[in-house]
Amino acid sequence: MAVTRIANPYLDYFVSLPPECRRDPRVPLDDRELSSPQWLQFKADVARTYAWAVPTREAIEAIARRAPRIVEIGCGSGYWAWLLAQAGVDVVAIDPAPPVAPWYPVQLGTELDAAWHADRTLFLCWPPWATDMAFNTLSIHRGDQVVYVGEWHGGNAEPKFFSLLEREYEQVERVEIPQWFMRADELTIWRRRATPGSAERAPGAAST
Repeated sequence: MAVTRIANPYLDYFVSLPPECRRDPRVPLDDRELSSPQWLQFKADVARTYAWAVPTREAIEAIARRAPRIVEIGCGSGYWAWLLAQAGVDVVAIDPAPPVAPWYPVQLGTELDAAWHADRTLFLCWPPWATDMAFNTLSIHRGDQVVYVGEWHGGNAEPKFFSLLEREYEQVERVEIPQWFMRADELTIWRRRATPGSAERAPGAAST
């Protein structure tokens, strides 16, 4: 799918910030950001306005090329959905607490709604840390593709989500994205294995 032009004010804002706001790949990751409540509050405010992860044209093009139909669970402000729609992707955006003024129409819902969208690629962007949300969503969704944006065993989701993703899917593409200070997120696209192993399933997960 050819992408002509994408308006992306979040990226414009991110690159306008002082260099110390961005990750220096030469410096090992550590937990310094946890000792700065003002920094964490600033990032939370930015995430509420835009998203936790900073999208790029390359990231949006990669998704649009492989996934013309998306269901995003836990979409927040709908910012990534808005960019994907600009690229011609058909997006259903779902969140348990839709914002008052989203970038894209956001439906009220939870991870259970993934069961109704097996015909769409599942999109998860920085699912909440130390909760079952990402694991439940992946267990319930029966589609063939997953787009995951976040850290690997880092500040989002939990170990059993990553175990399930690796067990039932194979990574087919990886795209670097801009990274905040002391964060190491990226975009990866996964395709369900031809003969998936027996996966641990979340309580109440739908079966087809």
